[in-house]
Amino acid sequence: MTVLVAGGTGRLGRILVRSMAADGERMRVLTRDSAAADELGARGIETVIGDLRDPEAVGRAVDGCSAVVAAASGFGPMGSSSPQNVDRDGNLALIDAARVAGVEHVVLVSMHGAAPDAPLELLRMKFAAENALVTSGVRWTIIRPAAFLETYLDVIAQPMQKRGATLVFGRGDVPVNFVSVVDVAALIRLALRDAGPSGRVIEWGGVNLTLNALSDAIHSAAGHPGKTMHVPLPVLRVASVATRPFSPFAARVTSAAVEMNARPGAFDAAPERARHPEIAVTTLAAAIAAG
Repeated sequence: MTVLVAGGTGRLGRILVRSMAADGERMRVLTRDSAAADELGARGIETVIGDLRDPEAVGRAVDGCSAVVAAASGFGPMGSSSPQNVDRDGNLALIDAARVAGVEHVVLVSMHGAAPDAPLELLRMKFAAENALVTSGVRWTIIRPAAFLETYLDVIAQPMQKRGATLVFGRGDVPVNFVSVVDVAALIRLALRDAGPSGRVIEWGGVNLTLNALSDAIHSAAGHPGKTMHVPLPVLRVASVATRPFSPFAARVTSAAVEMNARPGAFDAAPERARHPEIAVTTLAAAIAAG
């Protein structure tokens, strides 16, 4: 079985690909980054260089694959990428190509909160991809992970080296569910098995924490109390609008920060985690230590 991983050079994709390679599983990675493709090729991993938004490249990528993992996202600062043209349009092209090529199973990495009327564009685009997959006729699994723990640890810790301080967008006191990318990768691998979960939307979370708790844990691991800098919520609201014309990425980040401060993102992940007890919950301490 050859598995195509779209988004195999992102934070989640790198962990997934590394884990699969360690177990000798056959895979192919679709990436538009030629340097990343060379690095993967040096490790014996097959790659297709191309953009998820390019139907010809997507067609070449899915050819001969029995399963596809759709883990790409256009949220980040990658040129002209956006949730609309990657998370929706790119995934729609990938799902259609998989159907035409006779792919047996597509695992879509969506996001907790995906809905047609969600406040963030990313969540609306993820839902559009979910809907396309469910109606495609291909065996499917949809994973909706909570916020990636490692991503937020990186953002909060970024000023530490220069300023000895951490950075929190907003008050940082609203509970949010965070899940480690290690746990998400483990669930993807479980879903790819013949007897793995399919035909299900899986809300995959970890632990409920505040951004301030993440900041405190970073300082504690560094061995000093340190200082937490806060970007006020009114500043974030203004930036979410003012940055749109020249930095769509900054607008996406600040809009997401406003939403994270406006409504609780905590939920009970225990029932779903109990269905897959073989996947241990990666703790905050373990994620910091691994980072």
